Amino acid sequence: MAITTRNLVAFLKKHPIAIGCGAVSVFLLAGIYLRSSKASELAVLVKQKEEEGQRILNTIRGGEHLPEQSATLAARAKELEERLVRGTERARNQQYFYRIESEAGVKEVSLQPIIPAPLTAAQQRQLKTLYTGVGYTVTVQGEYRQILDFIGRLESGPHFYRMITASVSRPGQRGTTDATNAINLTLNLELLGLP
Repeated sequence: MAITTRNLVAFLKKHPIAIGCGAVSVFLLAGIYLRSSKASELAVLVKQKEEEGQRILNTIRGGEHLPEQSATLAARAKELEERLVRGTERARNQQYFYRIESEAGVKEVSLQPIIPAPLTAAQQRQLKTLYTGVGYTVTVQGEYRQILDFIGRLESGPHFYRMITASVSRPGQRGTTDATNAINLTLNLELLGLP
């Protein structure tokens, strides 16, 4: 039996409710399918927005004490800046060594600033540091305890320094018995400072 238009119309007239329910079911199934695929995409989007909101909330919570922390950092930075030497204040920097020498009881033999070699333009571009080393060569003479006291005062002093070389020697000629217990200490060091 061939399906003709006449037979199809007769079938539709005979079962209108069943055919209407079937058509509605097909449309509902198509809608549910489309909606479920959109729901998974929206669920991923909602999860991303929740994570972003949580990060923003954590940033806000962490920023509550930001002004106090900023003030503390500024105060600490000022304290550190006060401990720096200025490369242009040579007399004041040398006075620092003279004070330590007199407190430790050692005798100054030599105090020479180290003048750095001029940098080329390429080296200046590469060297992008805020702080520089202000170099000195210090030679003092004293007894062993005085030399140790000098080094201790230098280490615990108000300025930051980097010892490059150190040498200890005994004045006089070798093999002679000298009654003095004096030794010489020569330090090549850099004080941390501003240019």
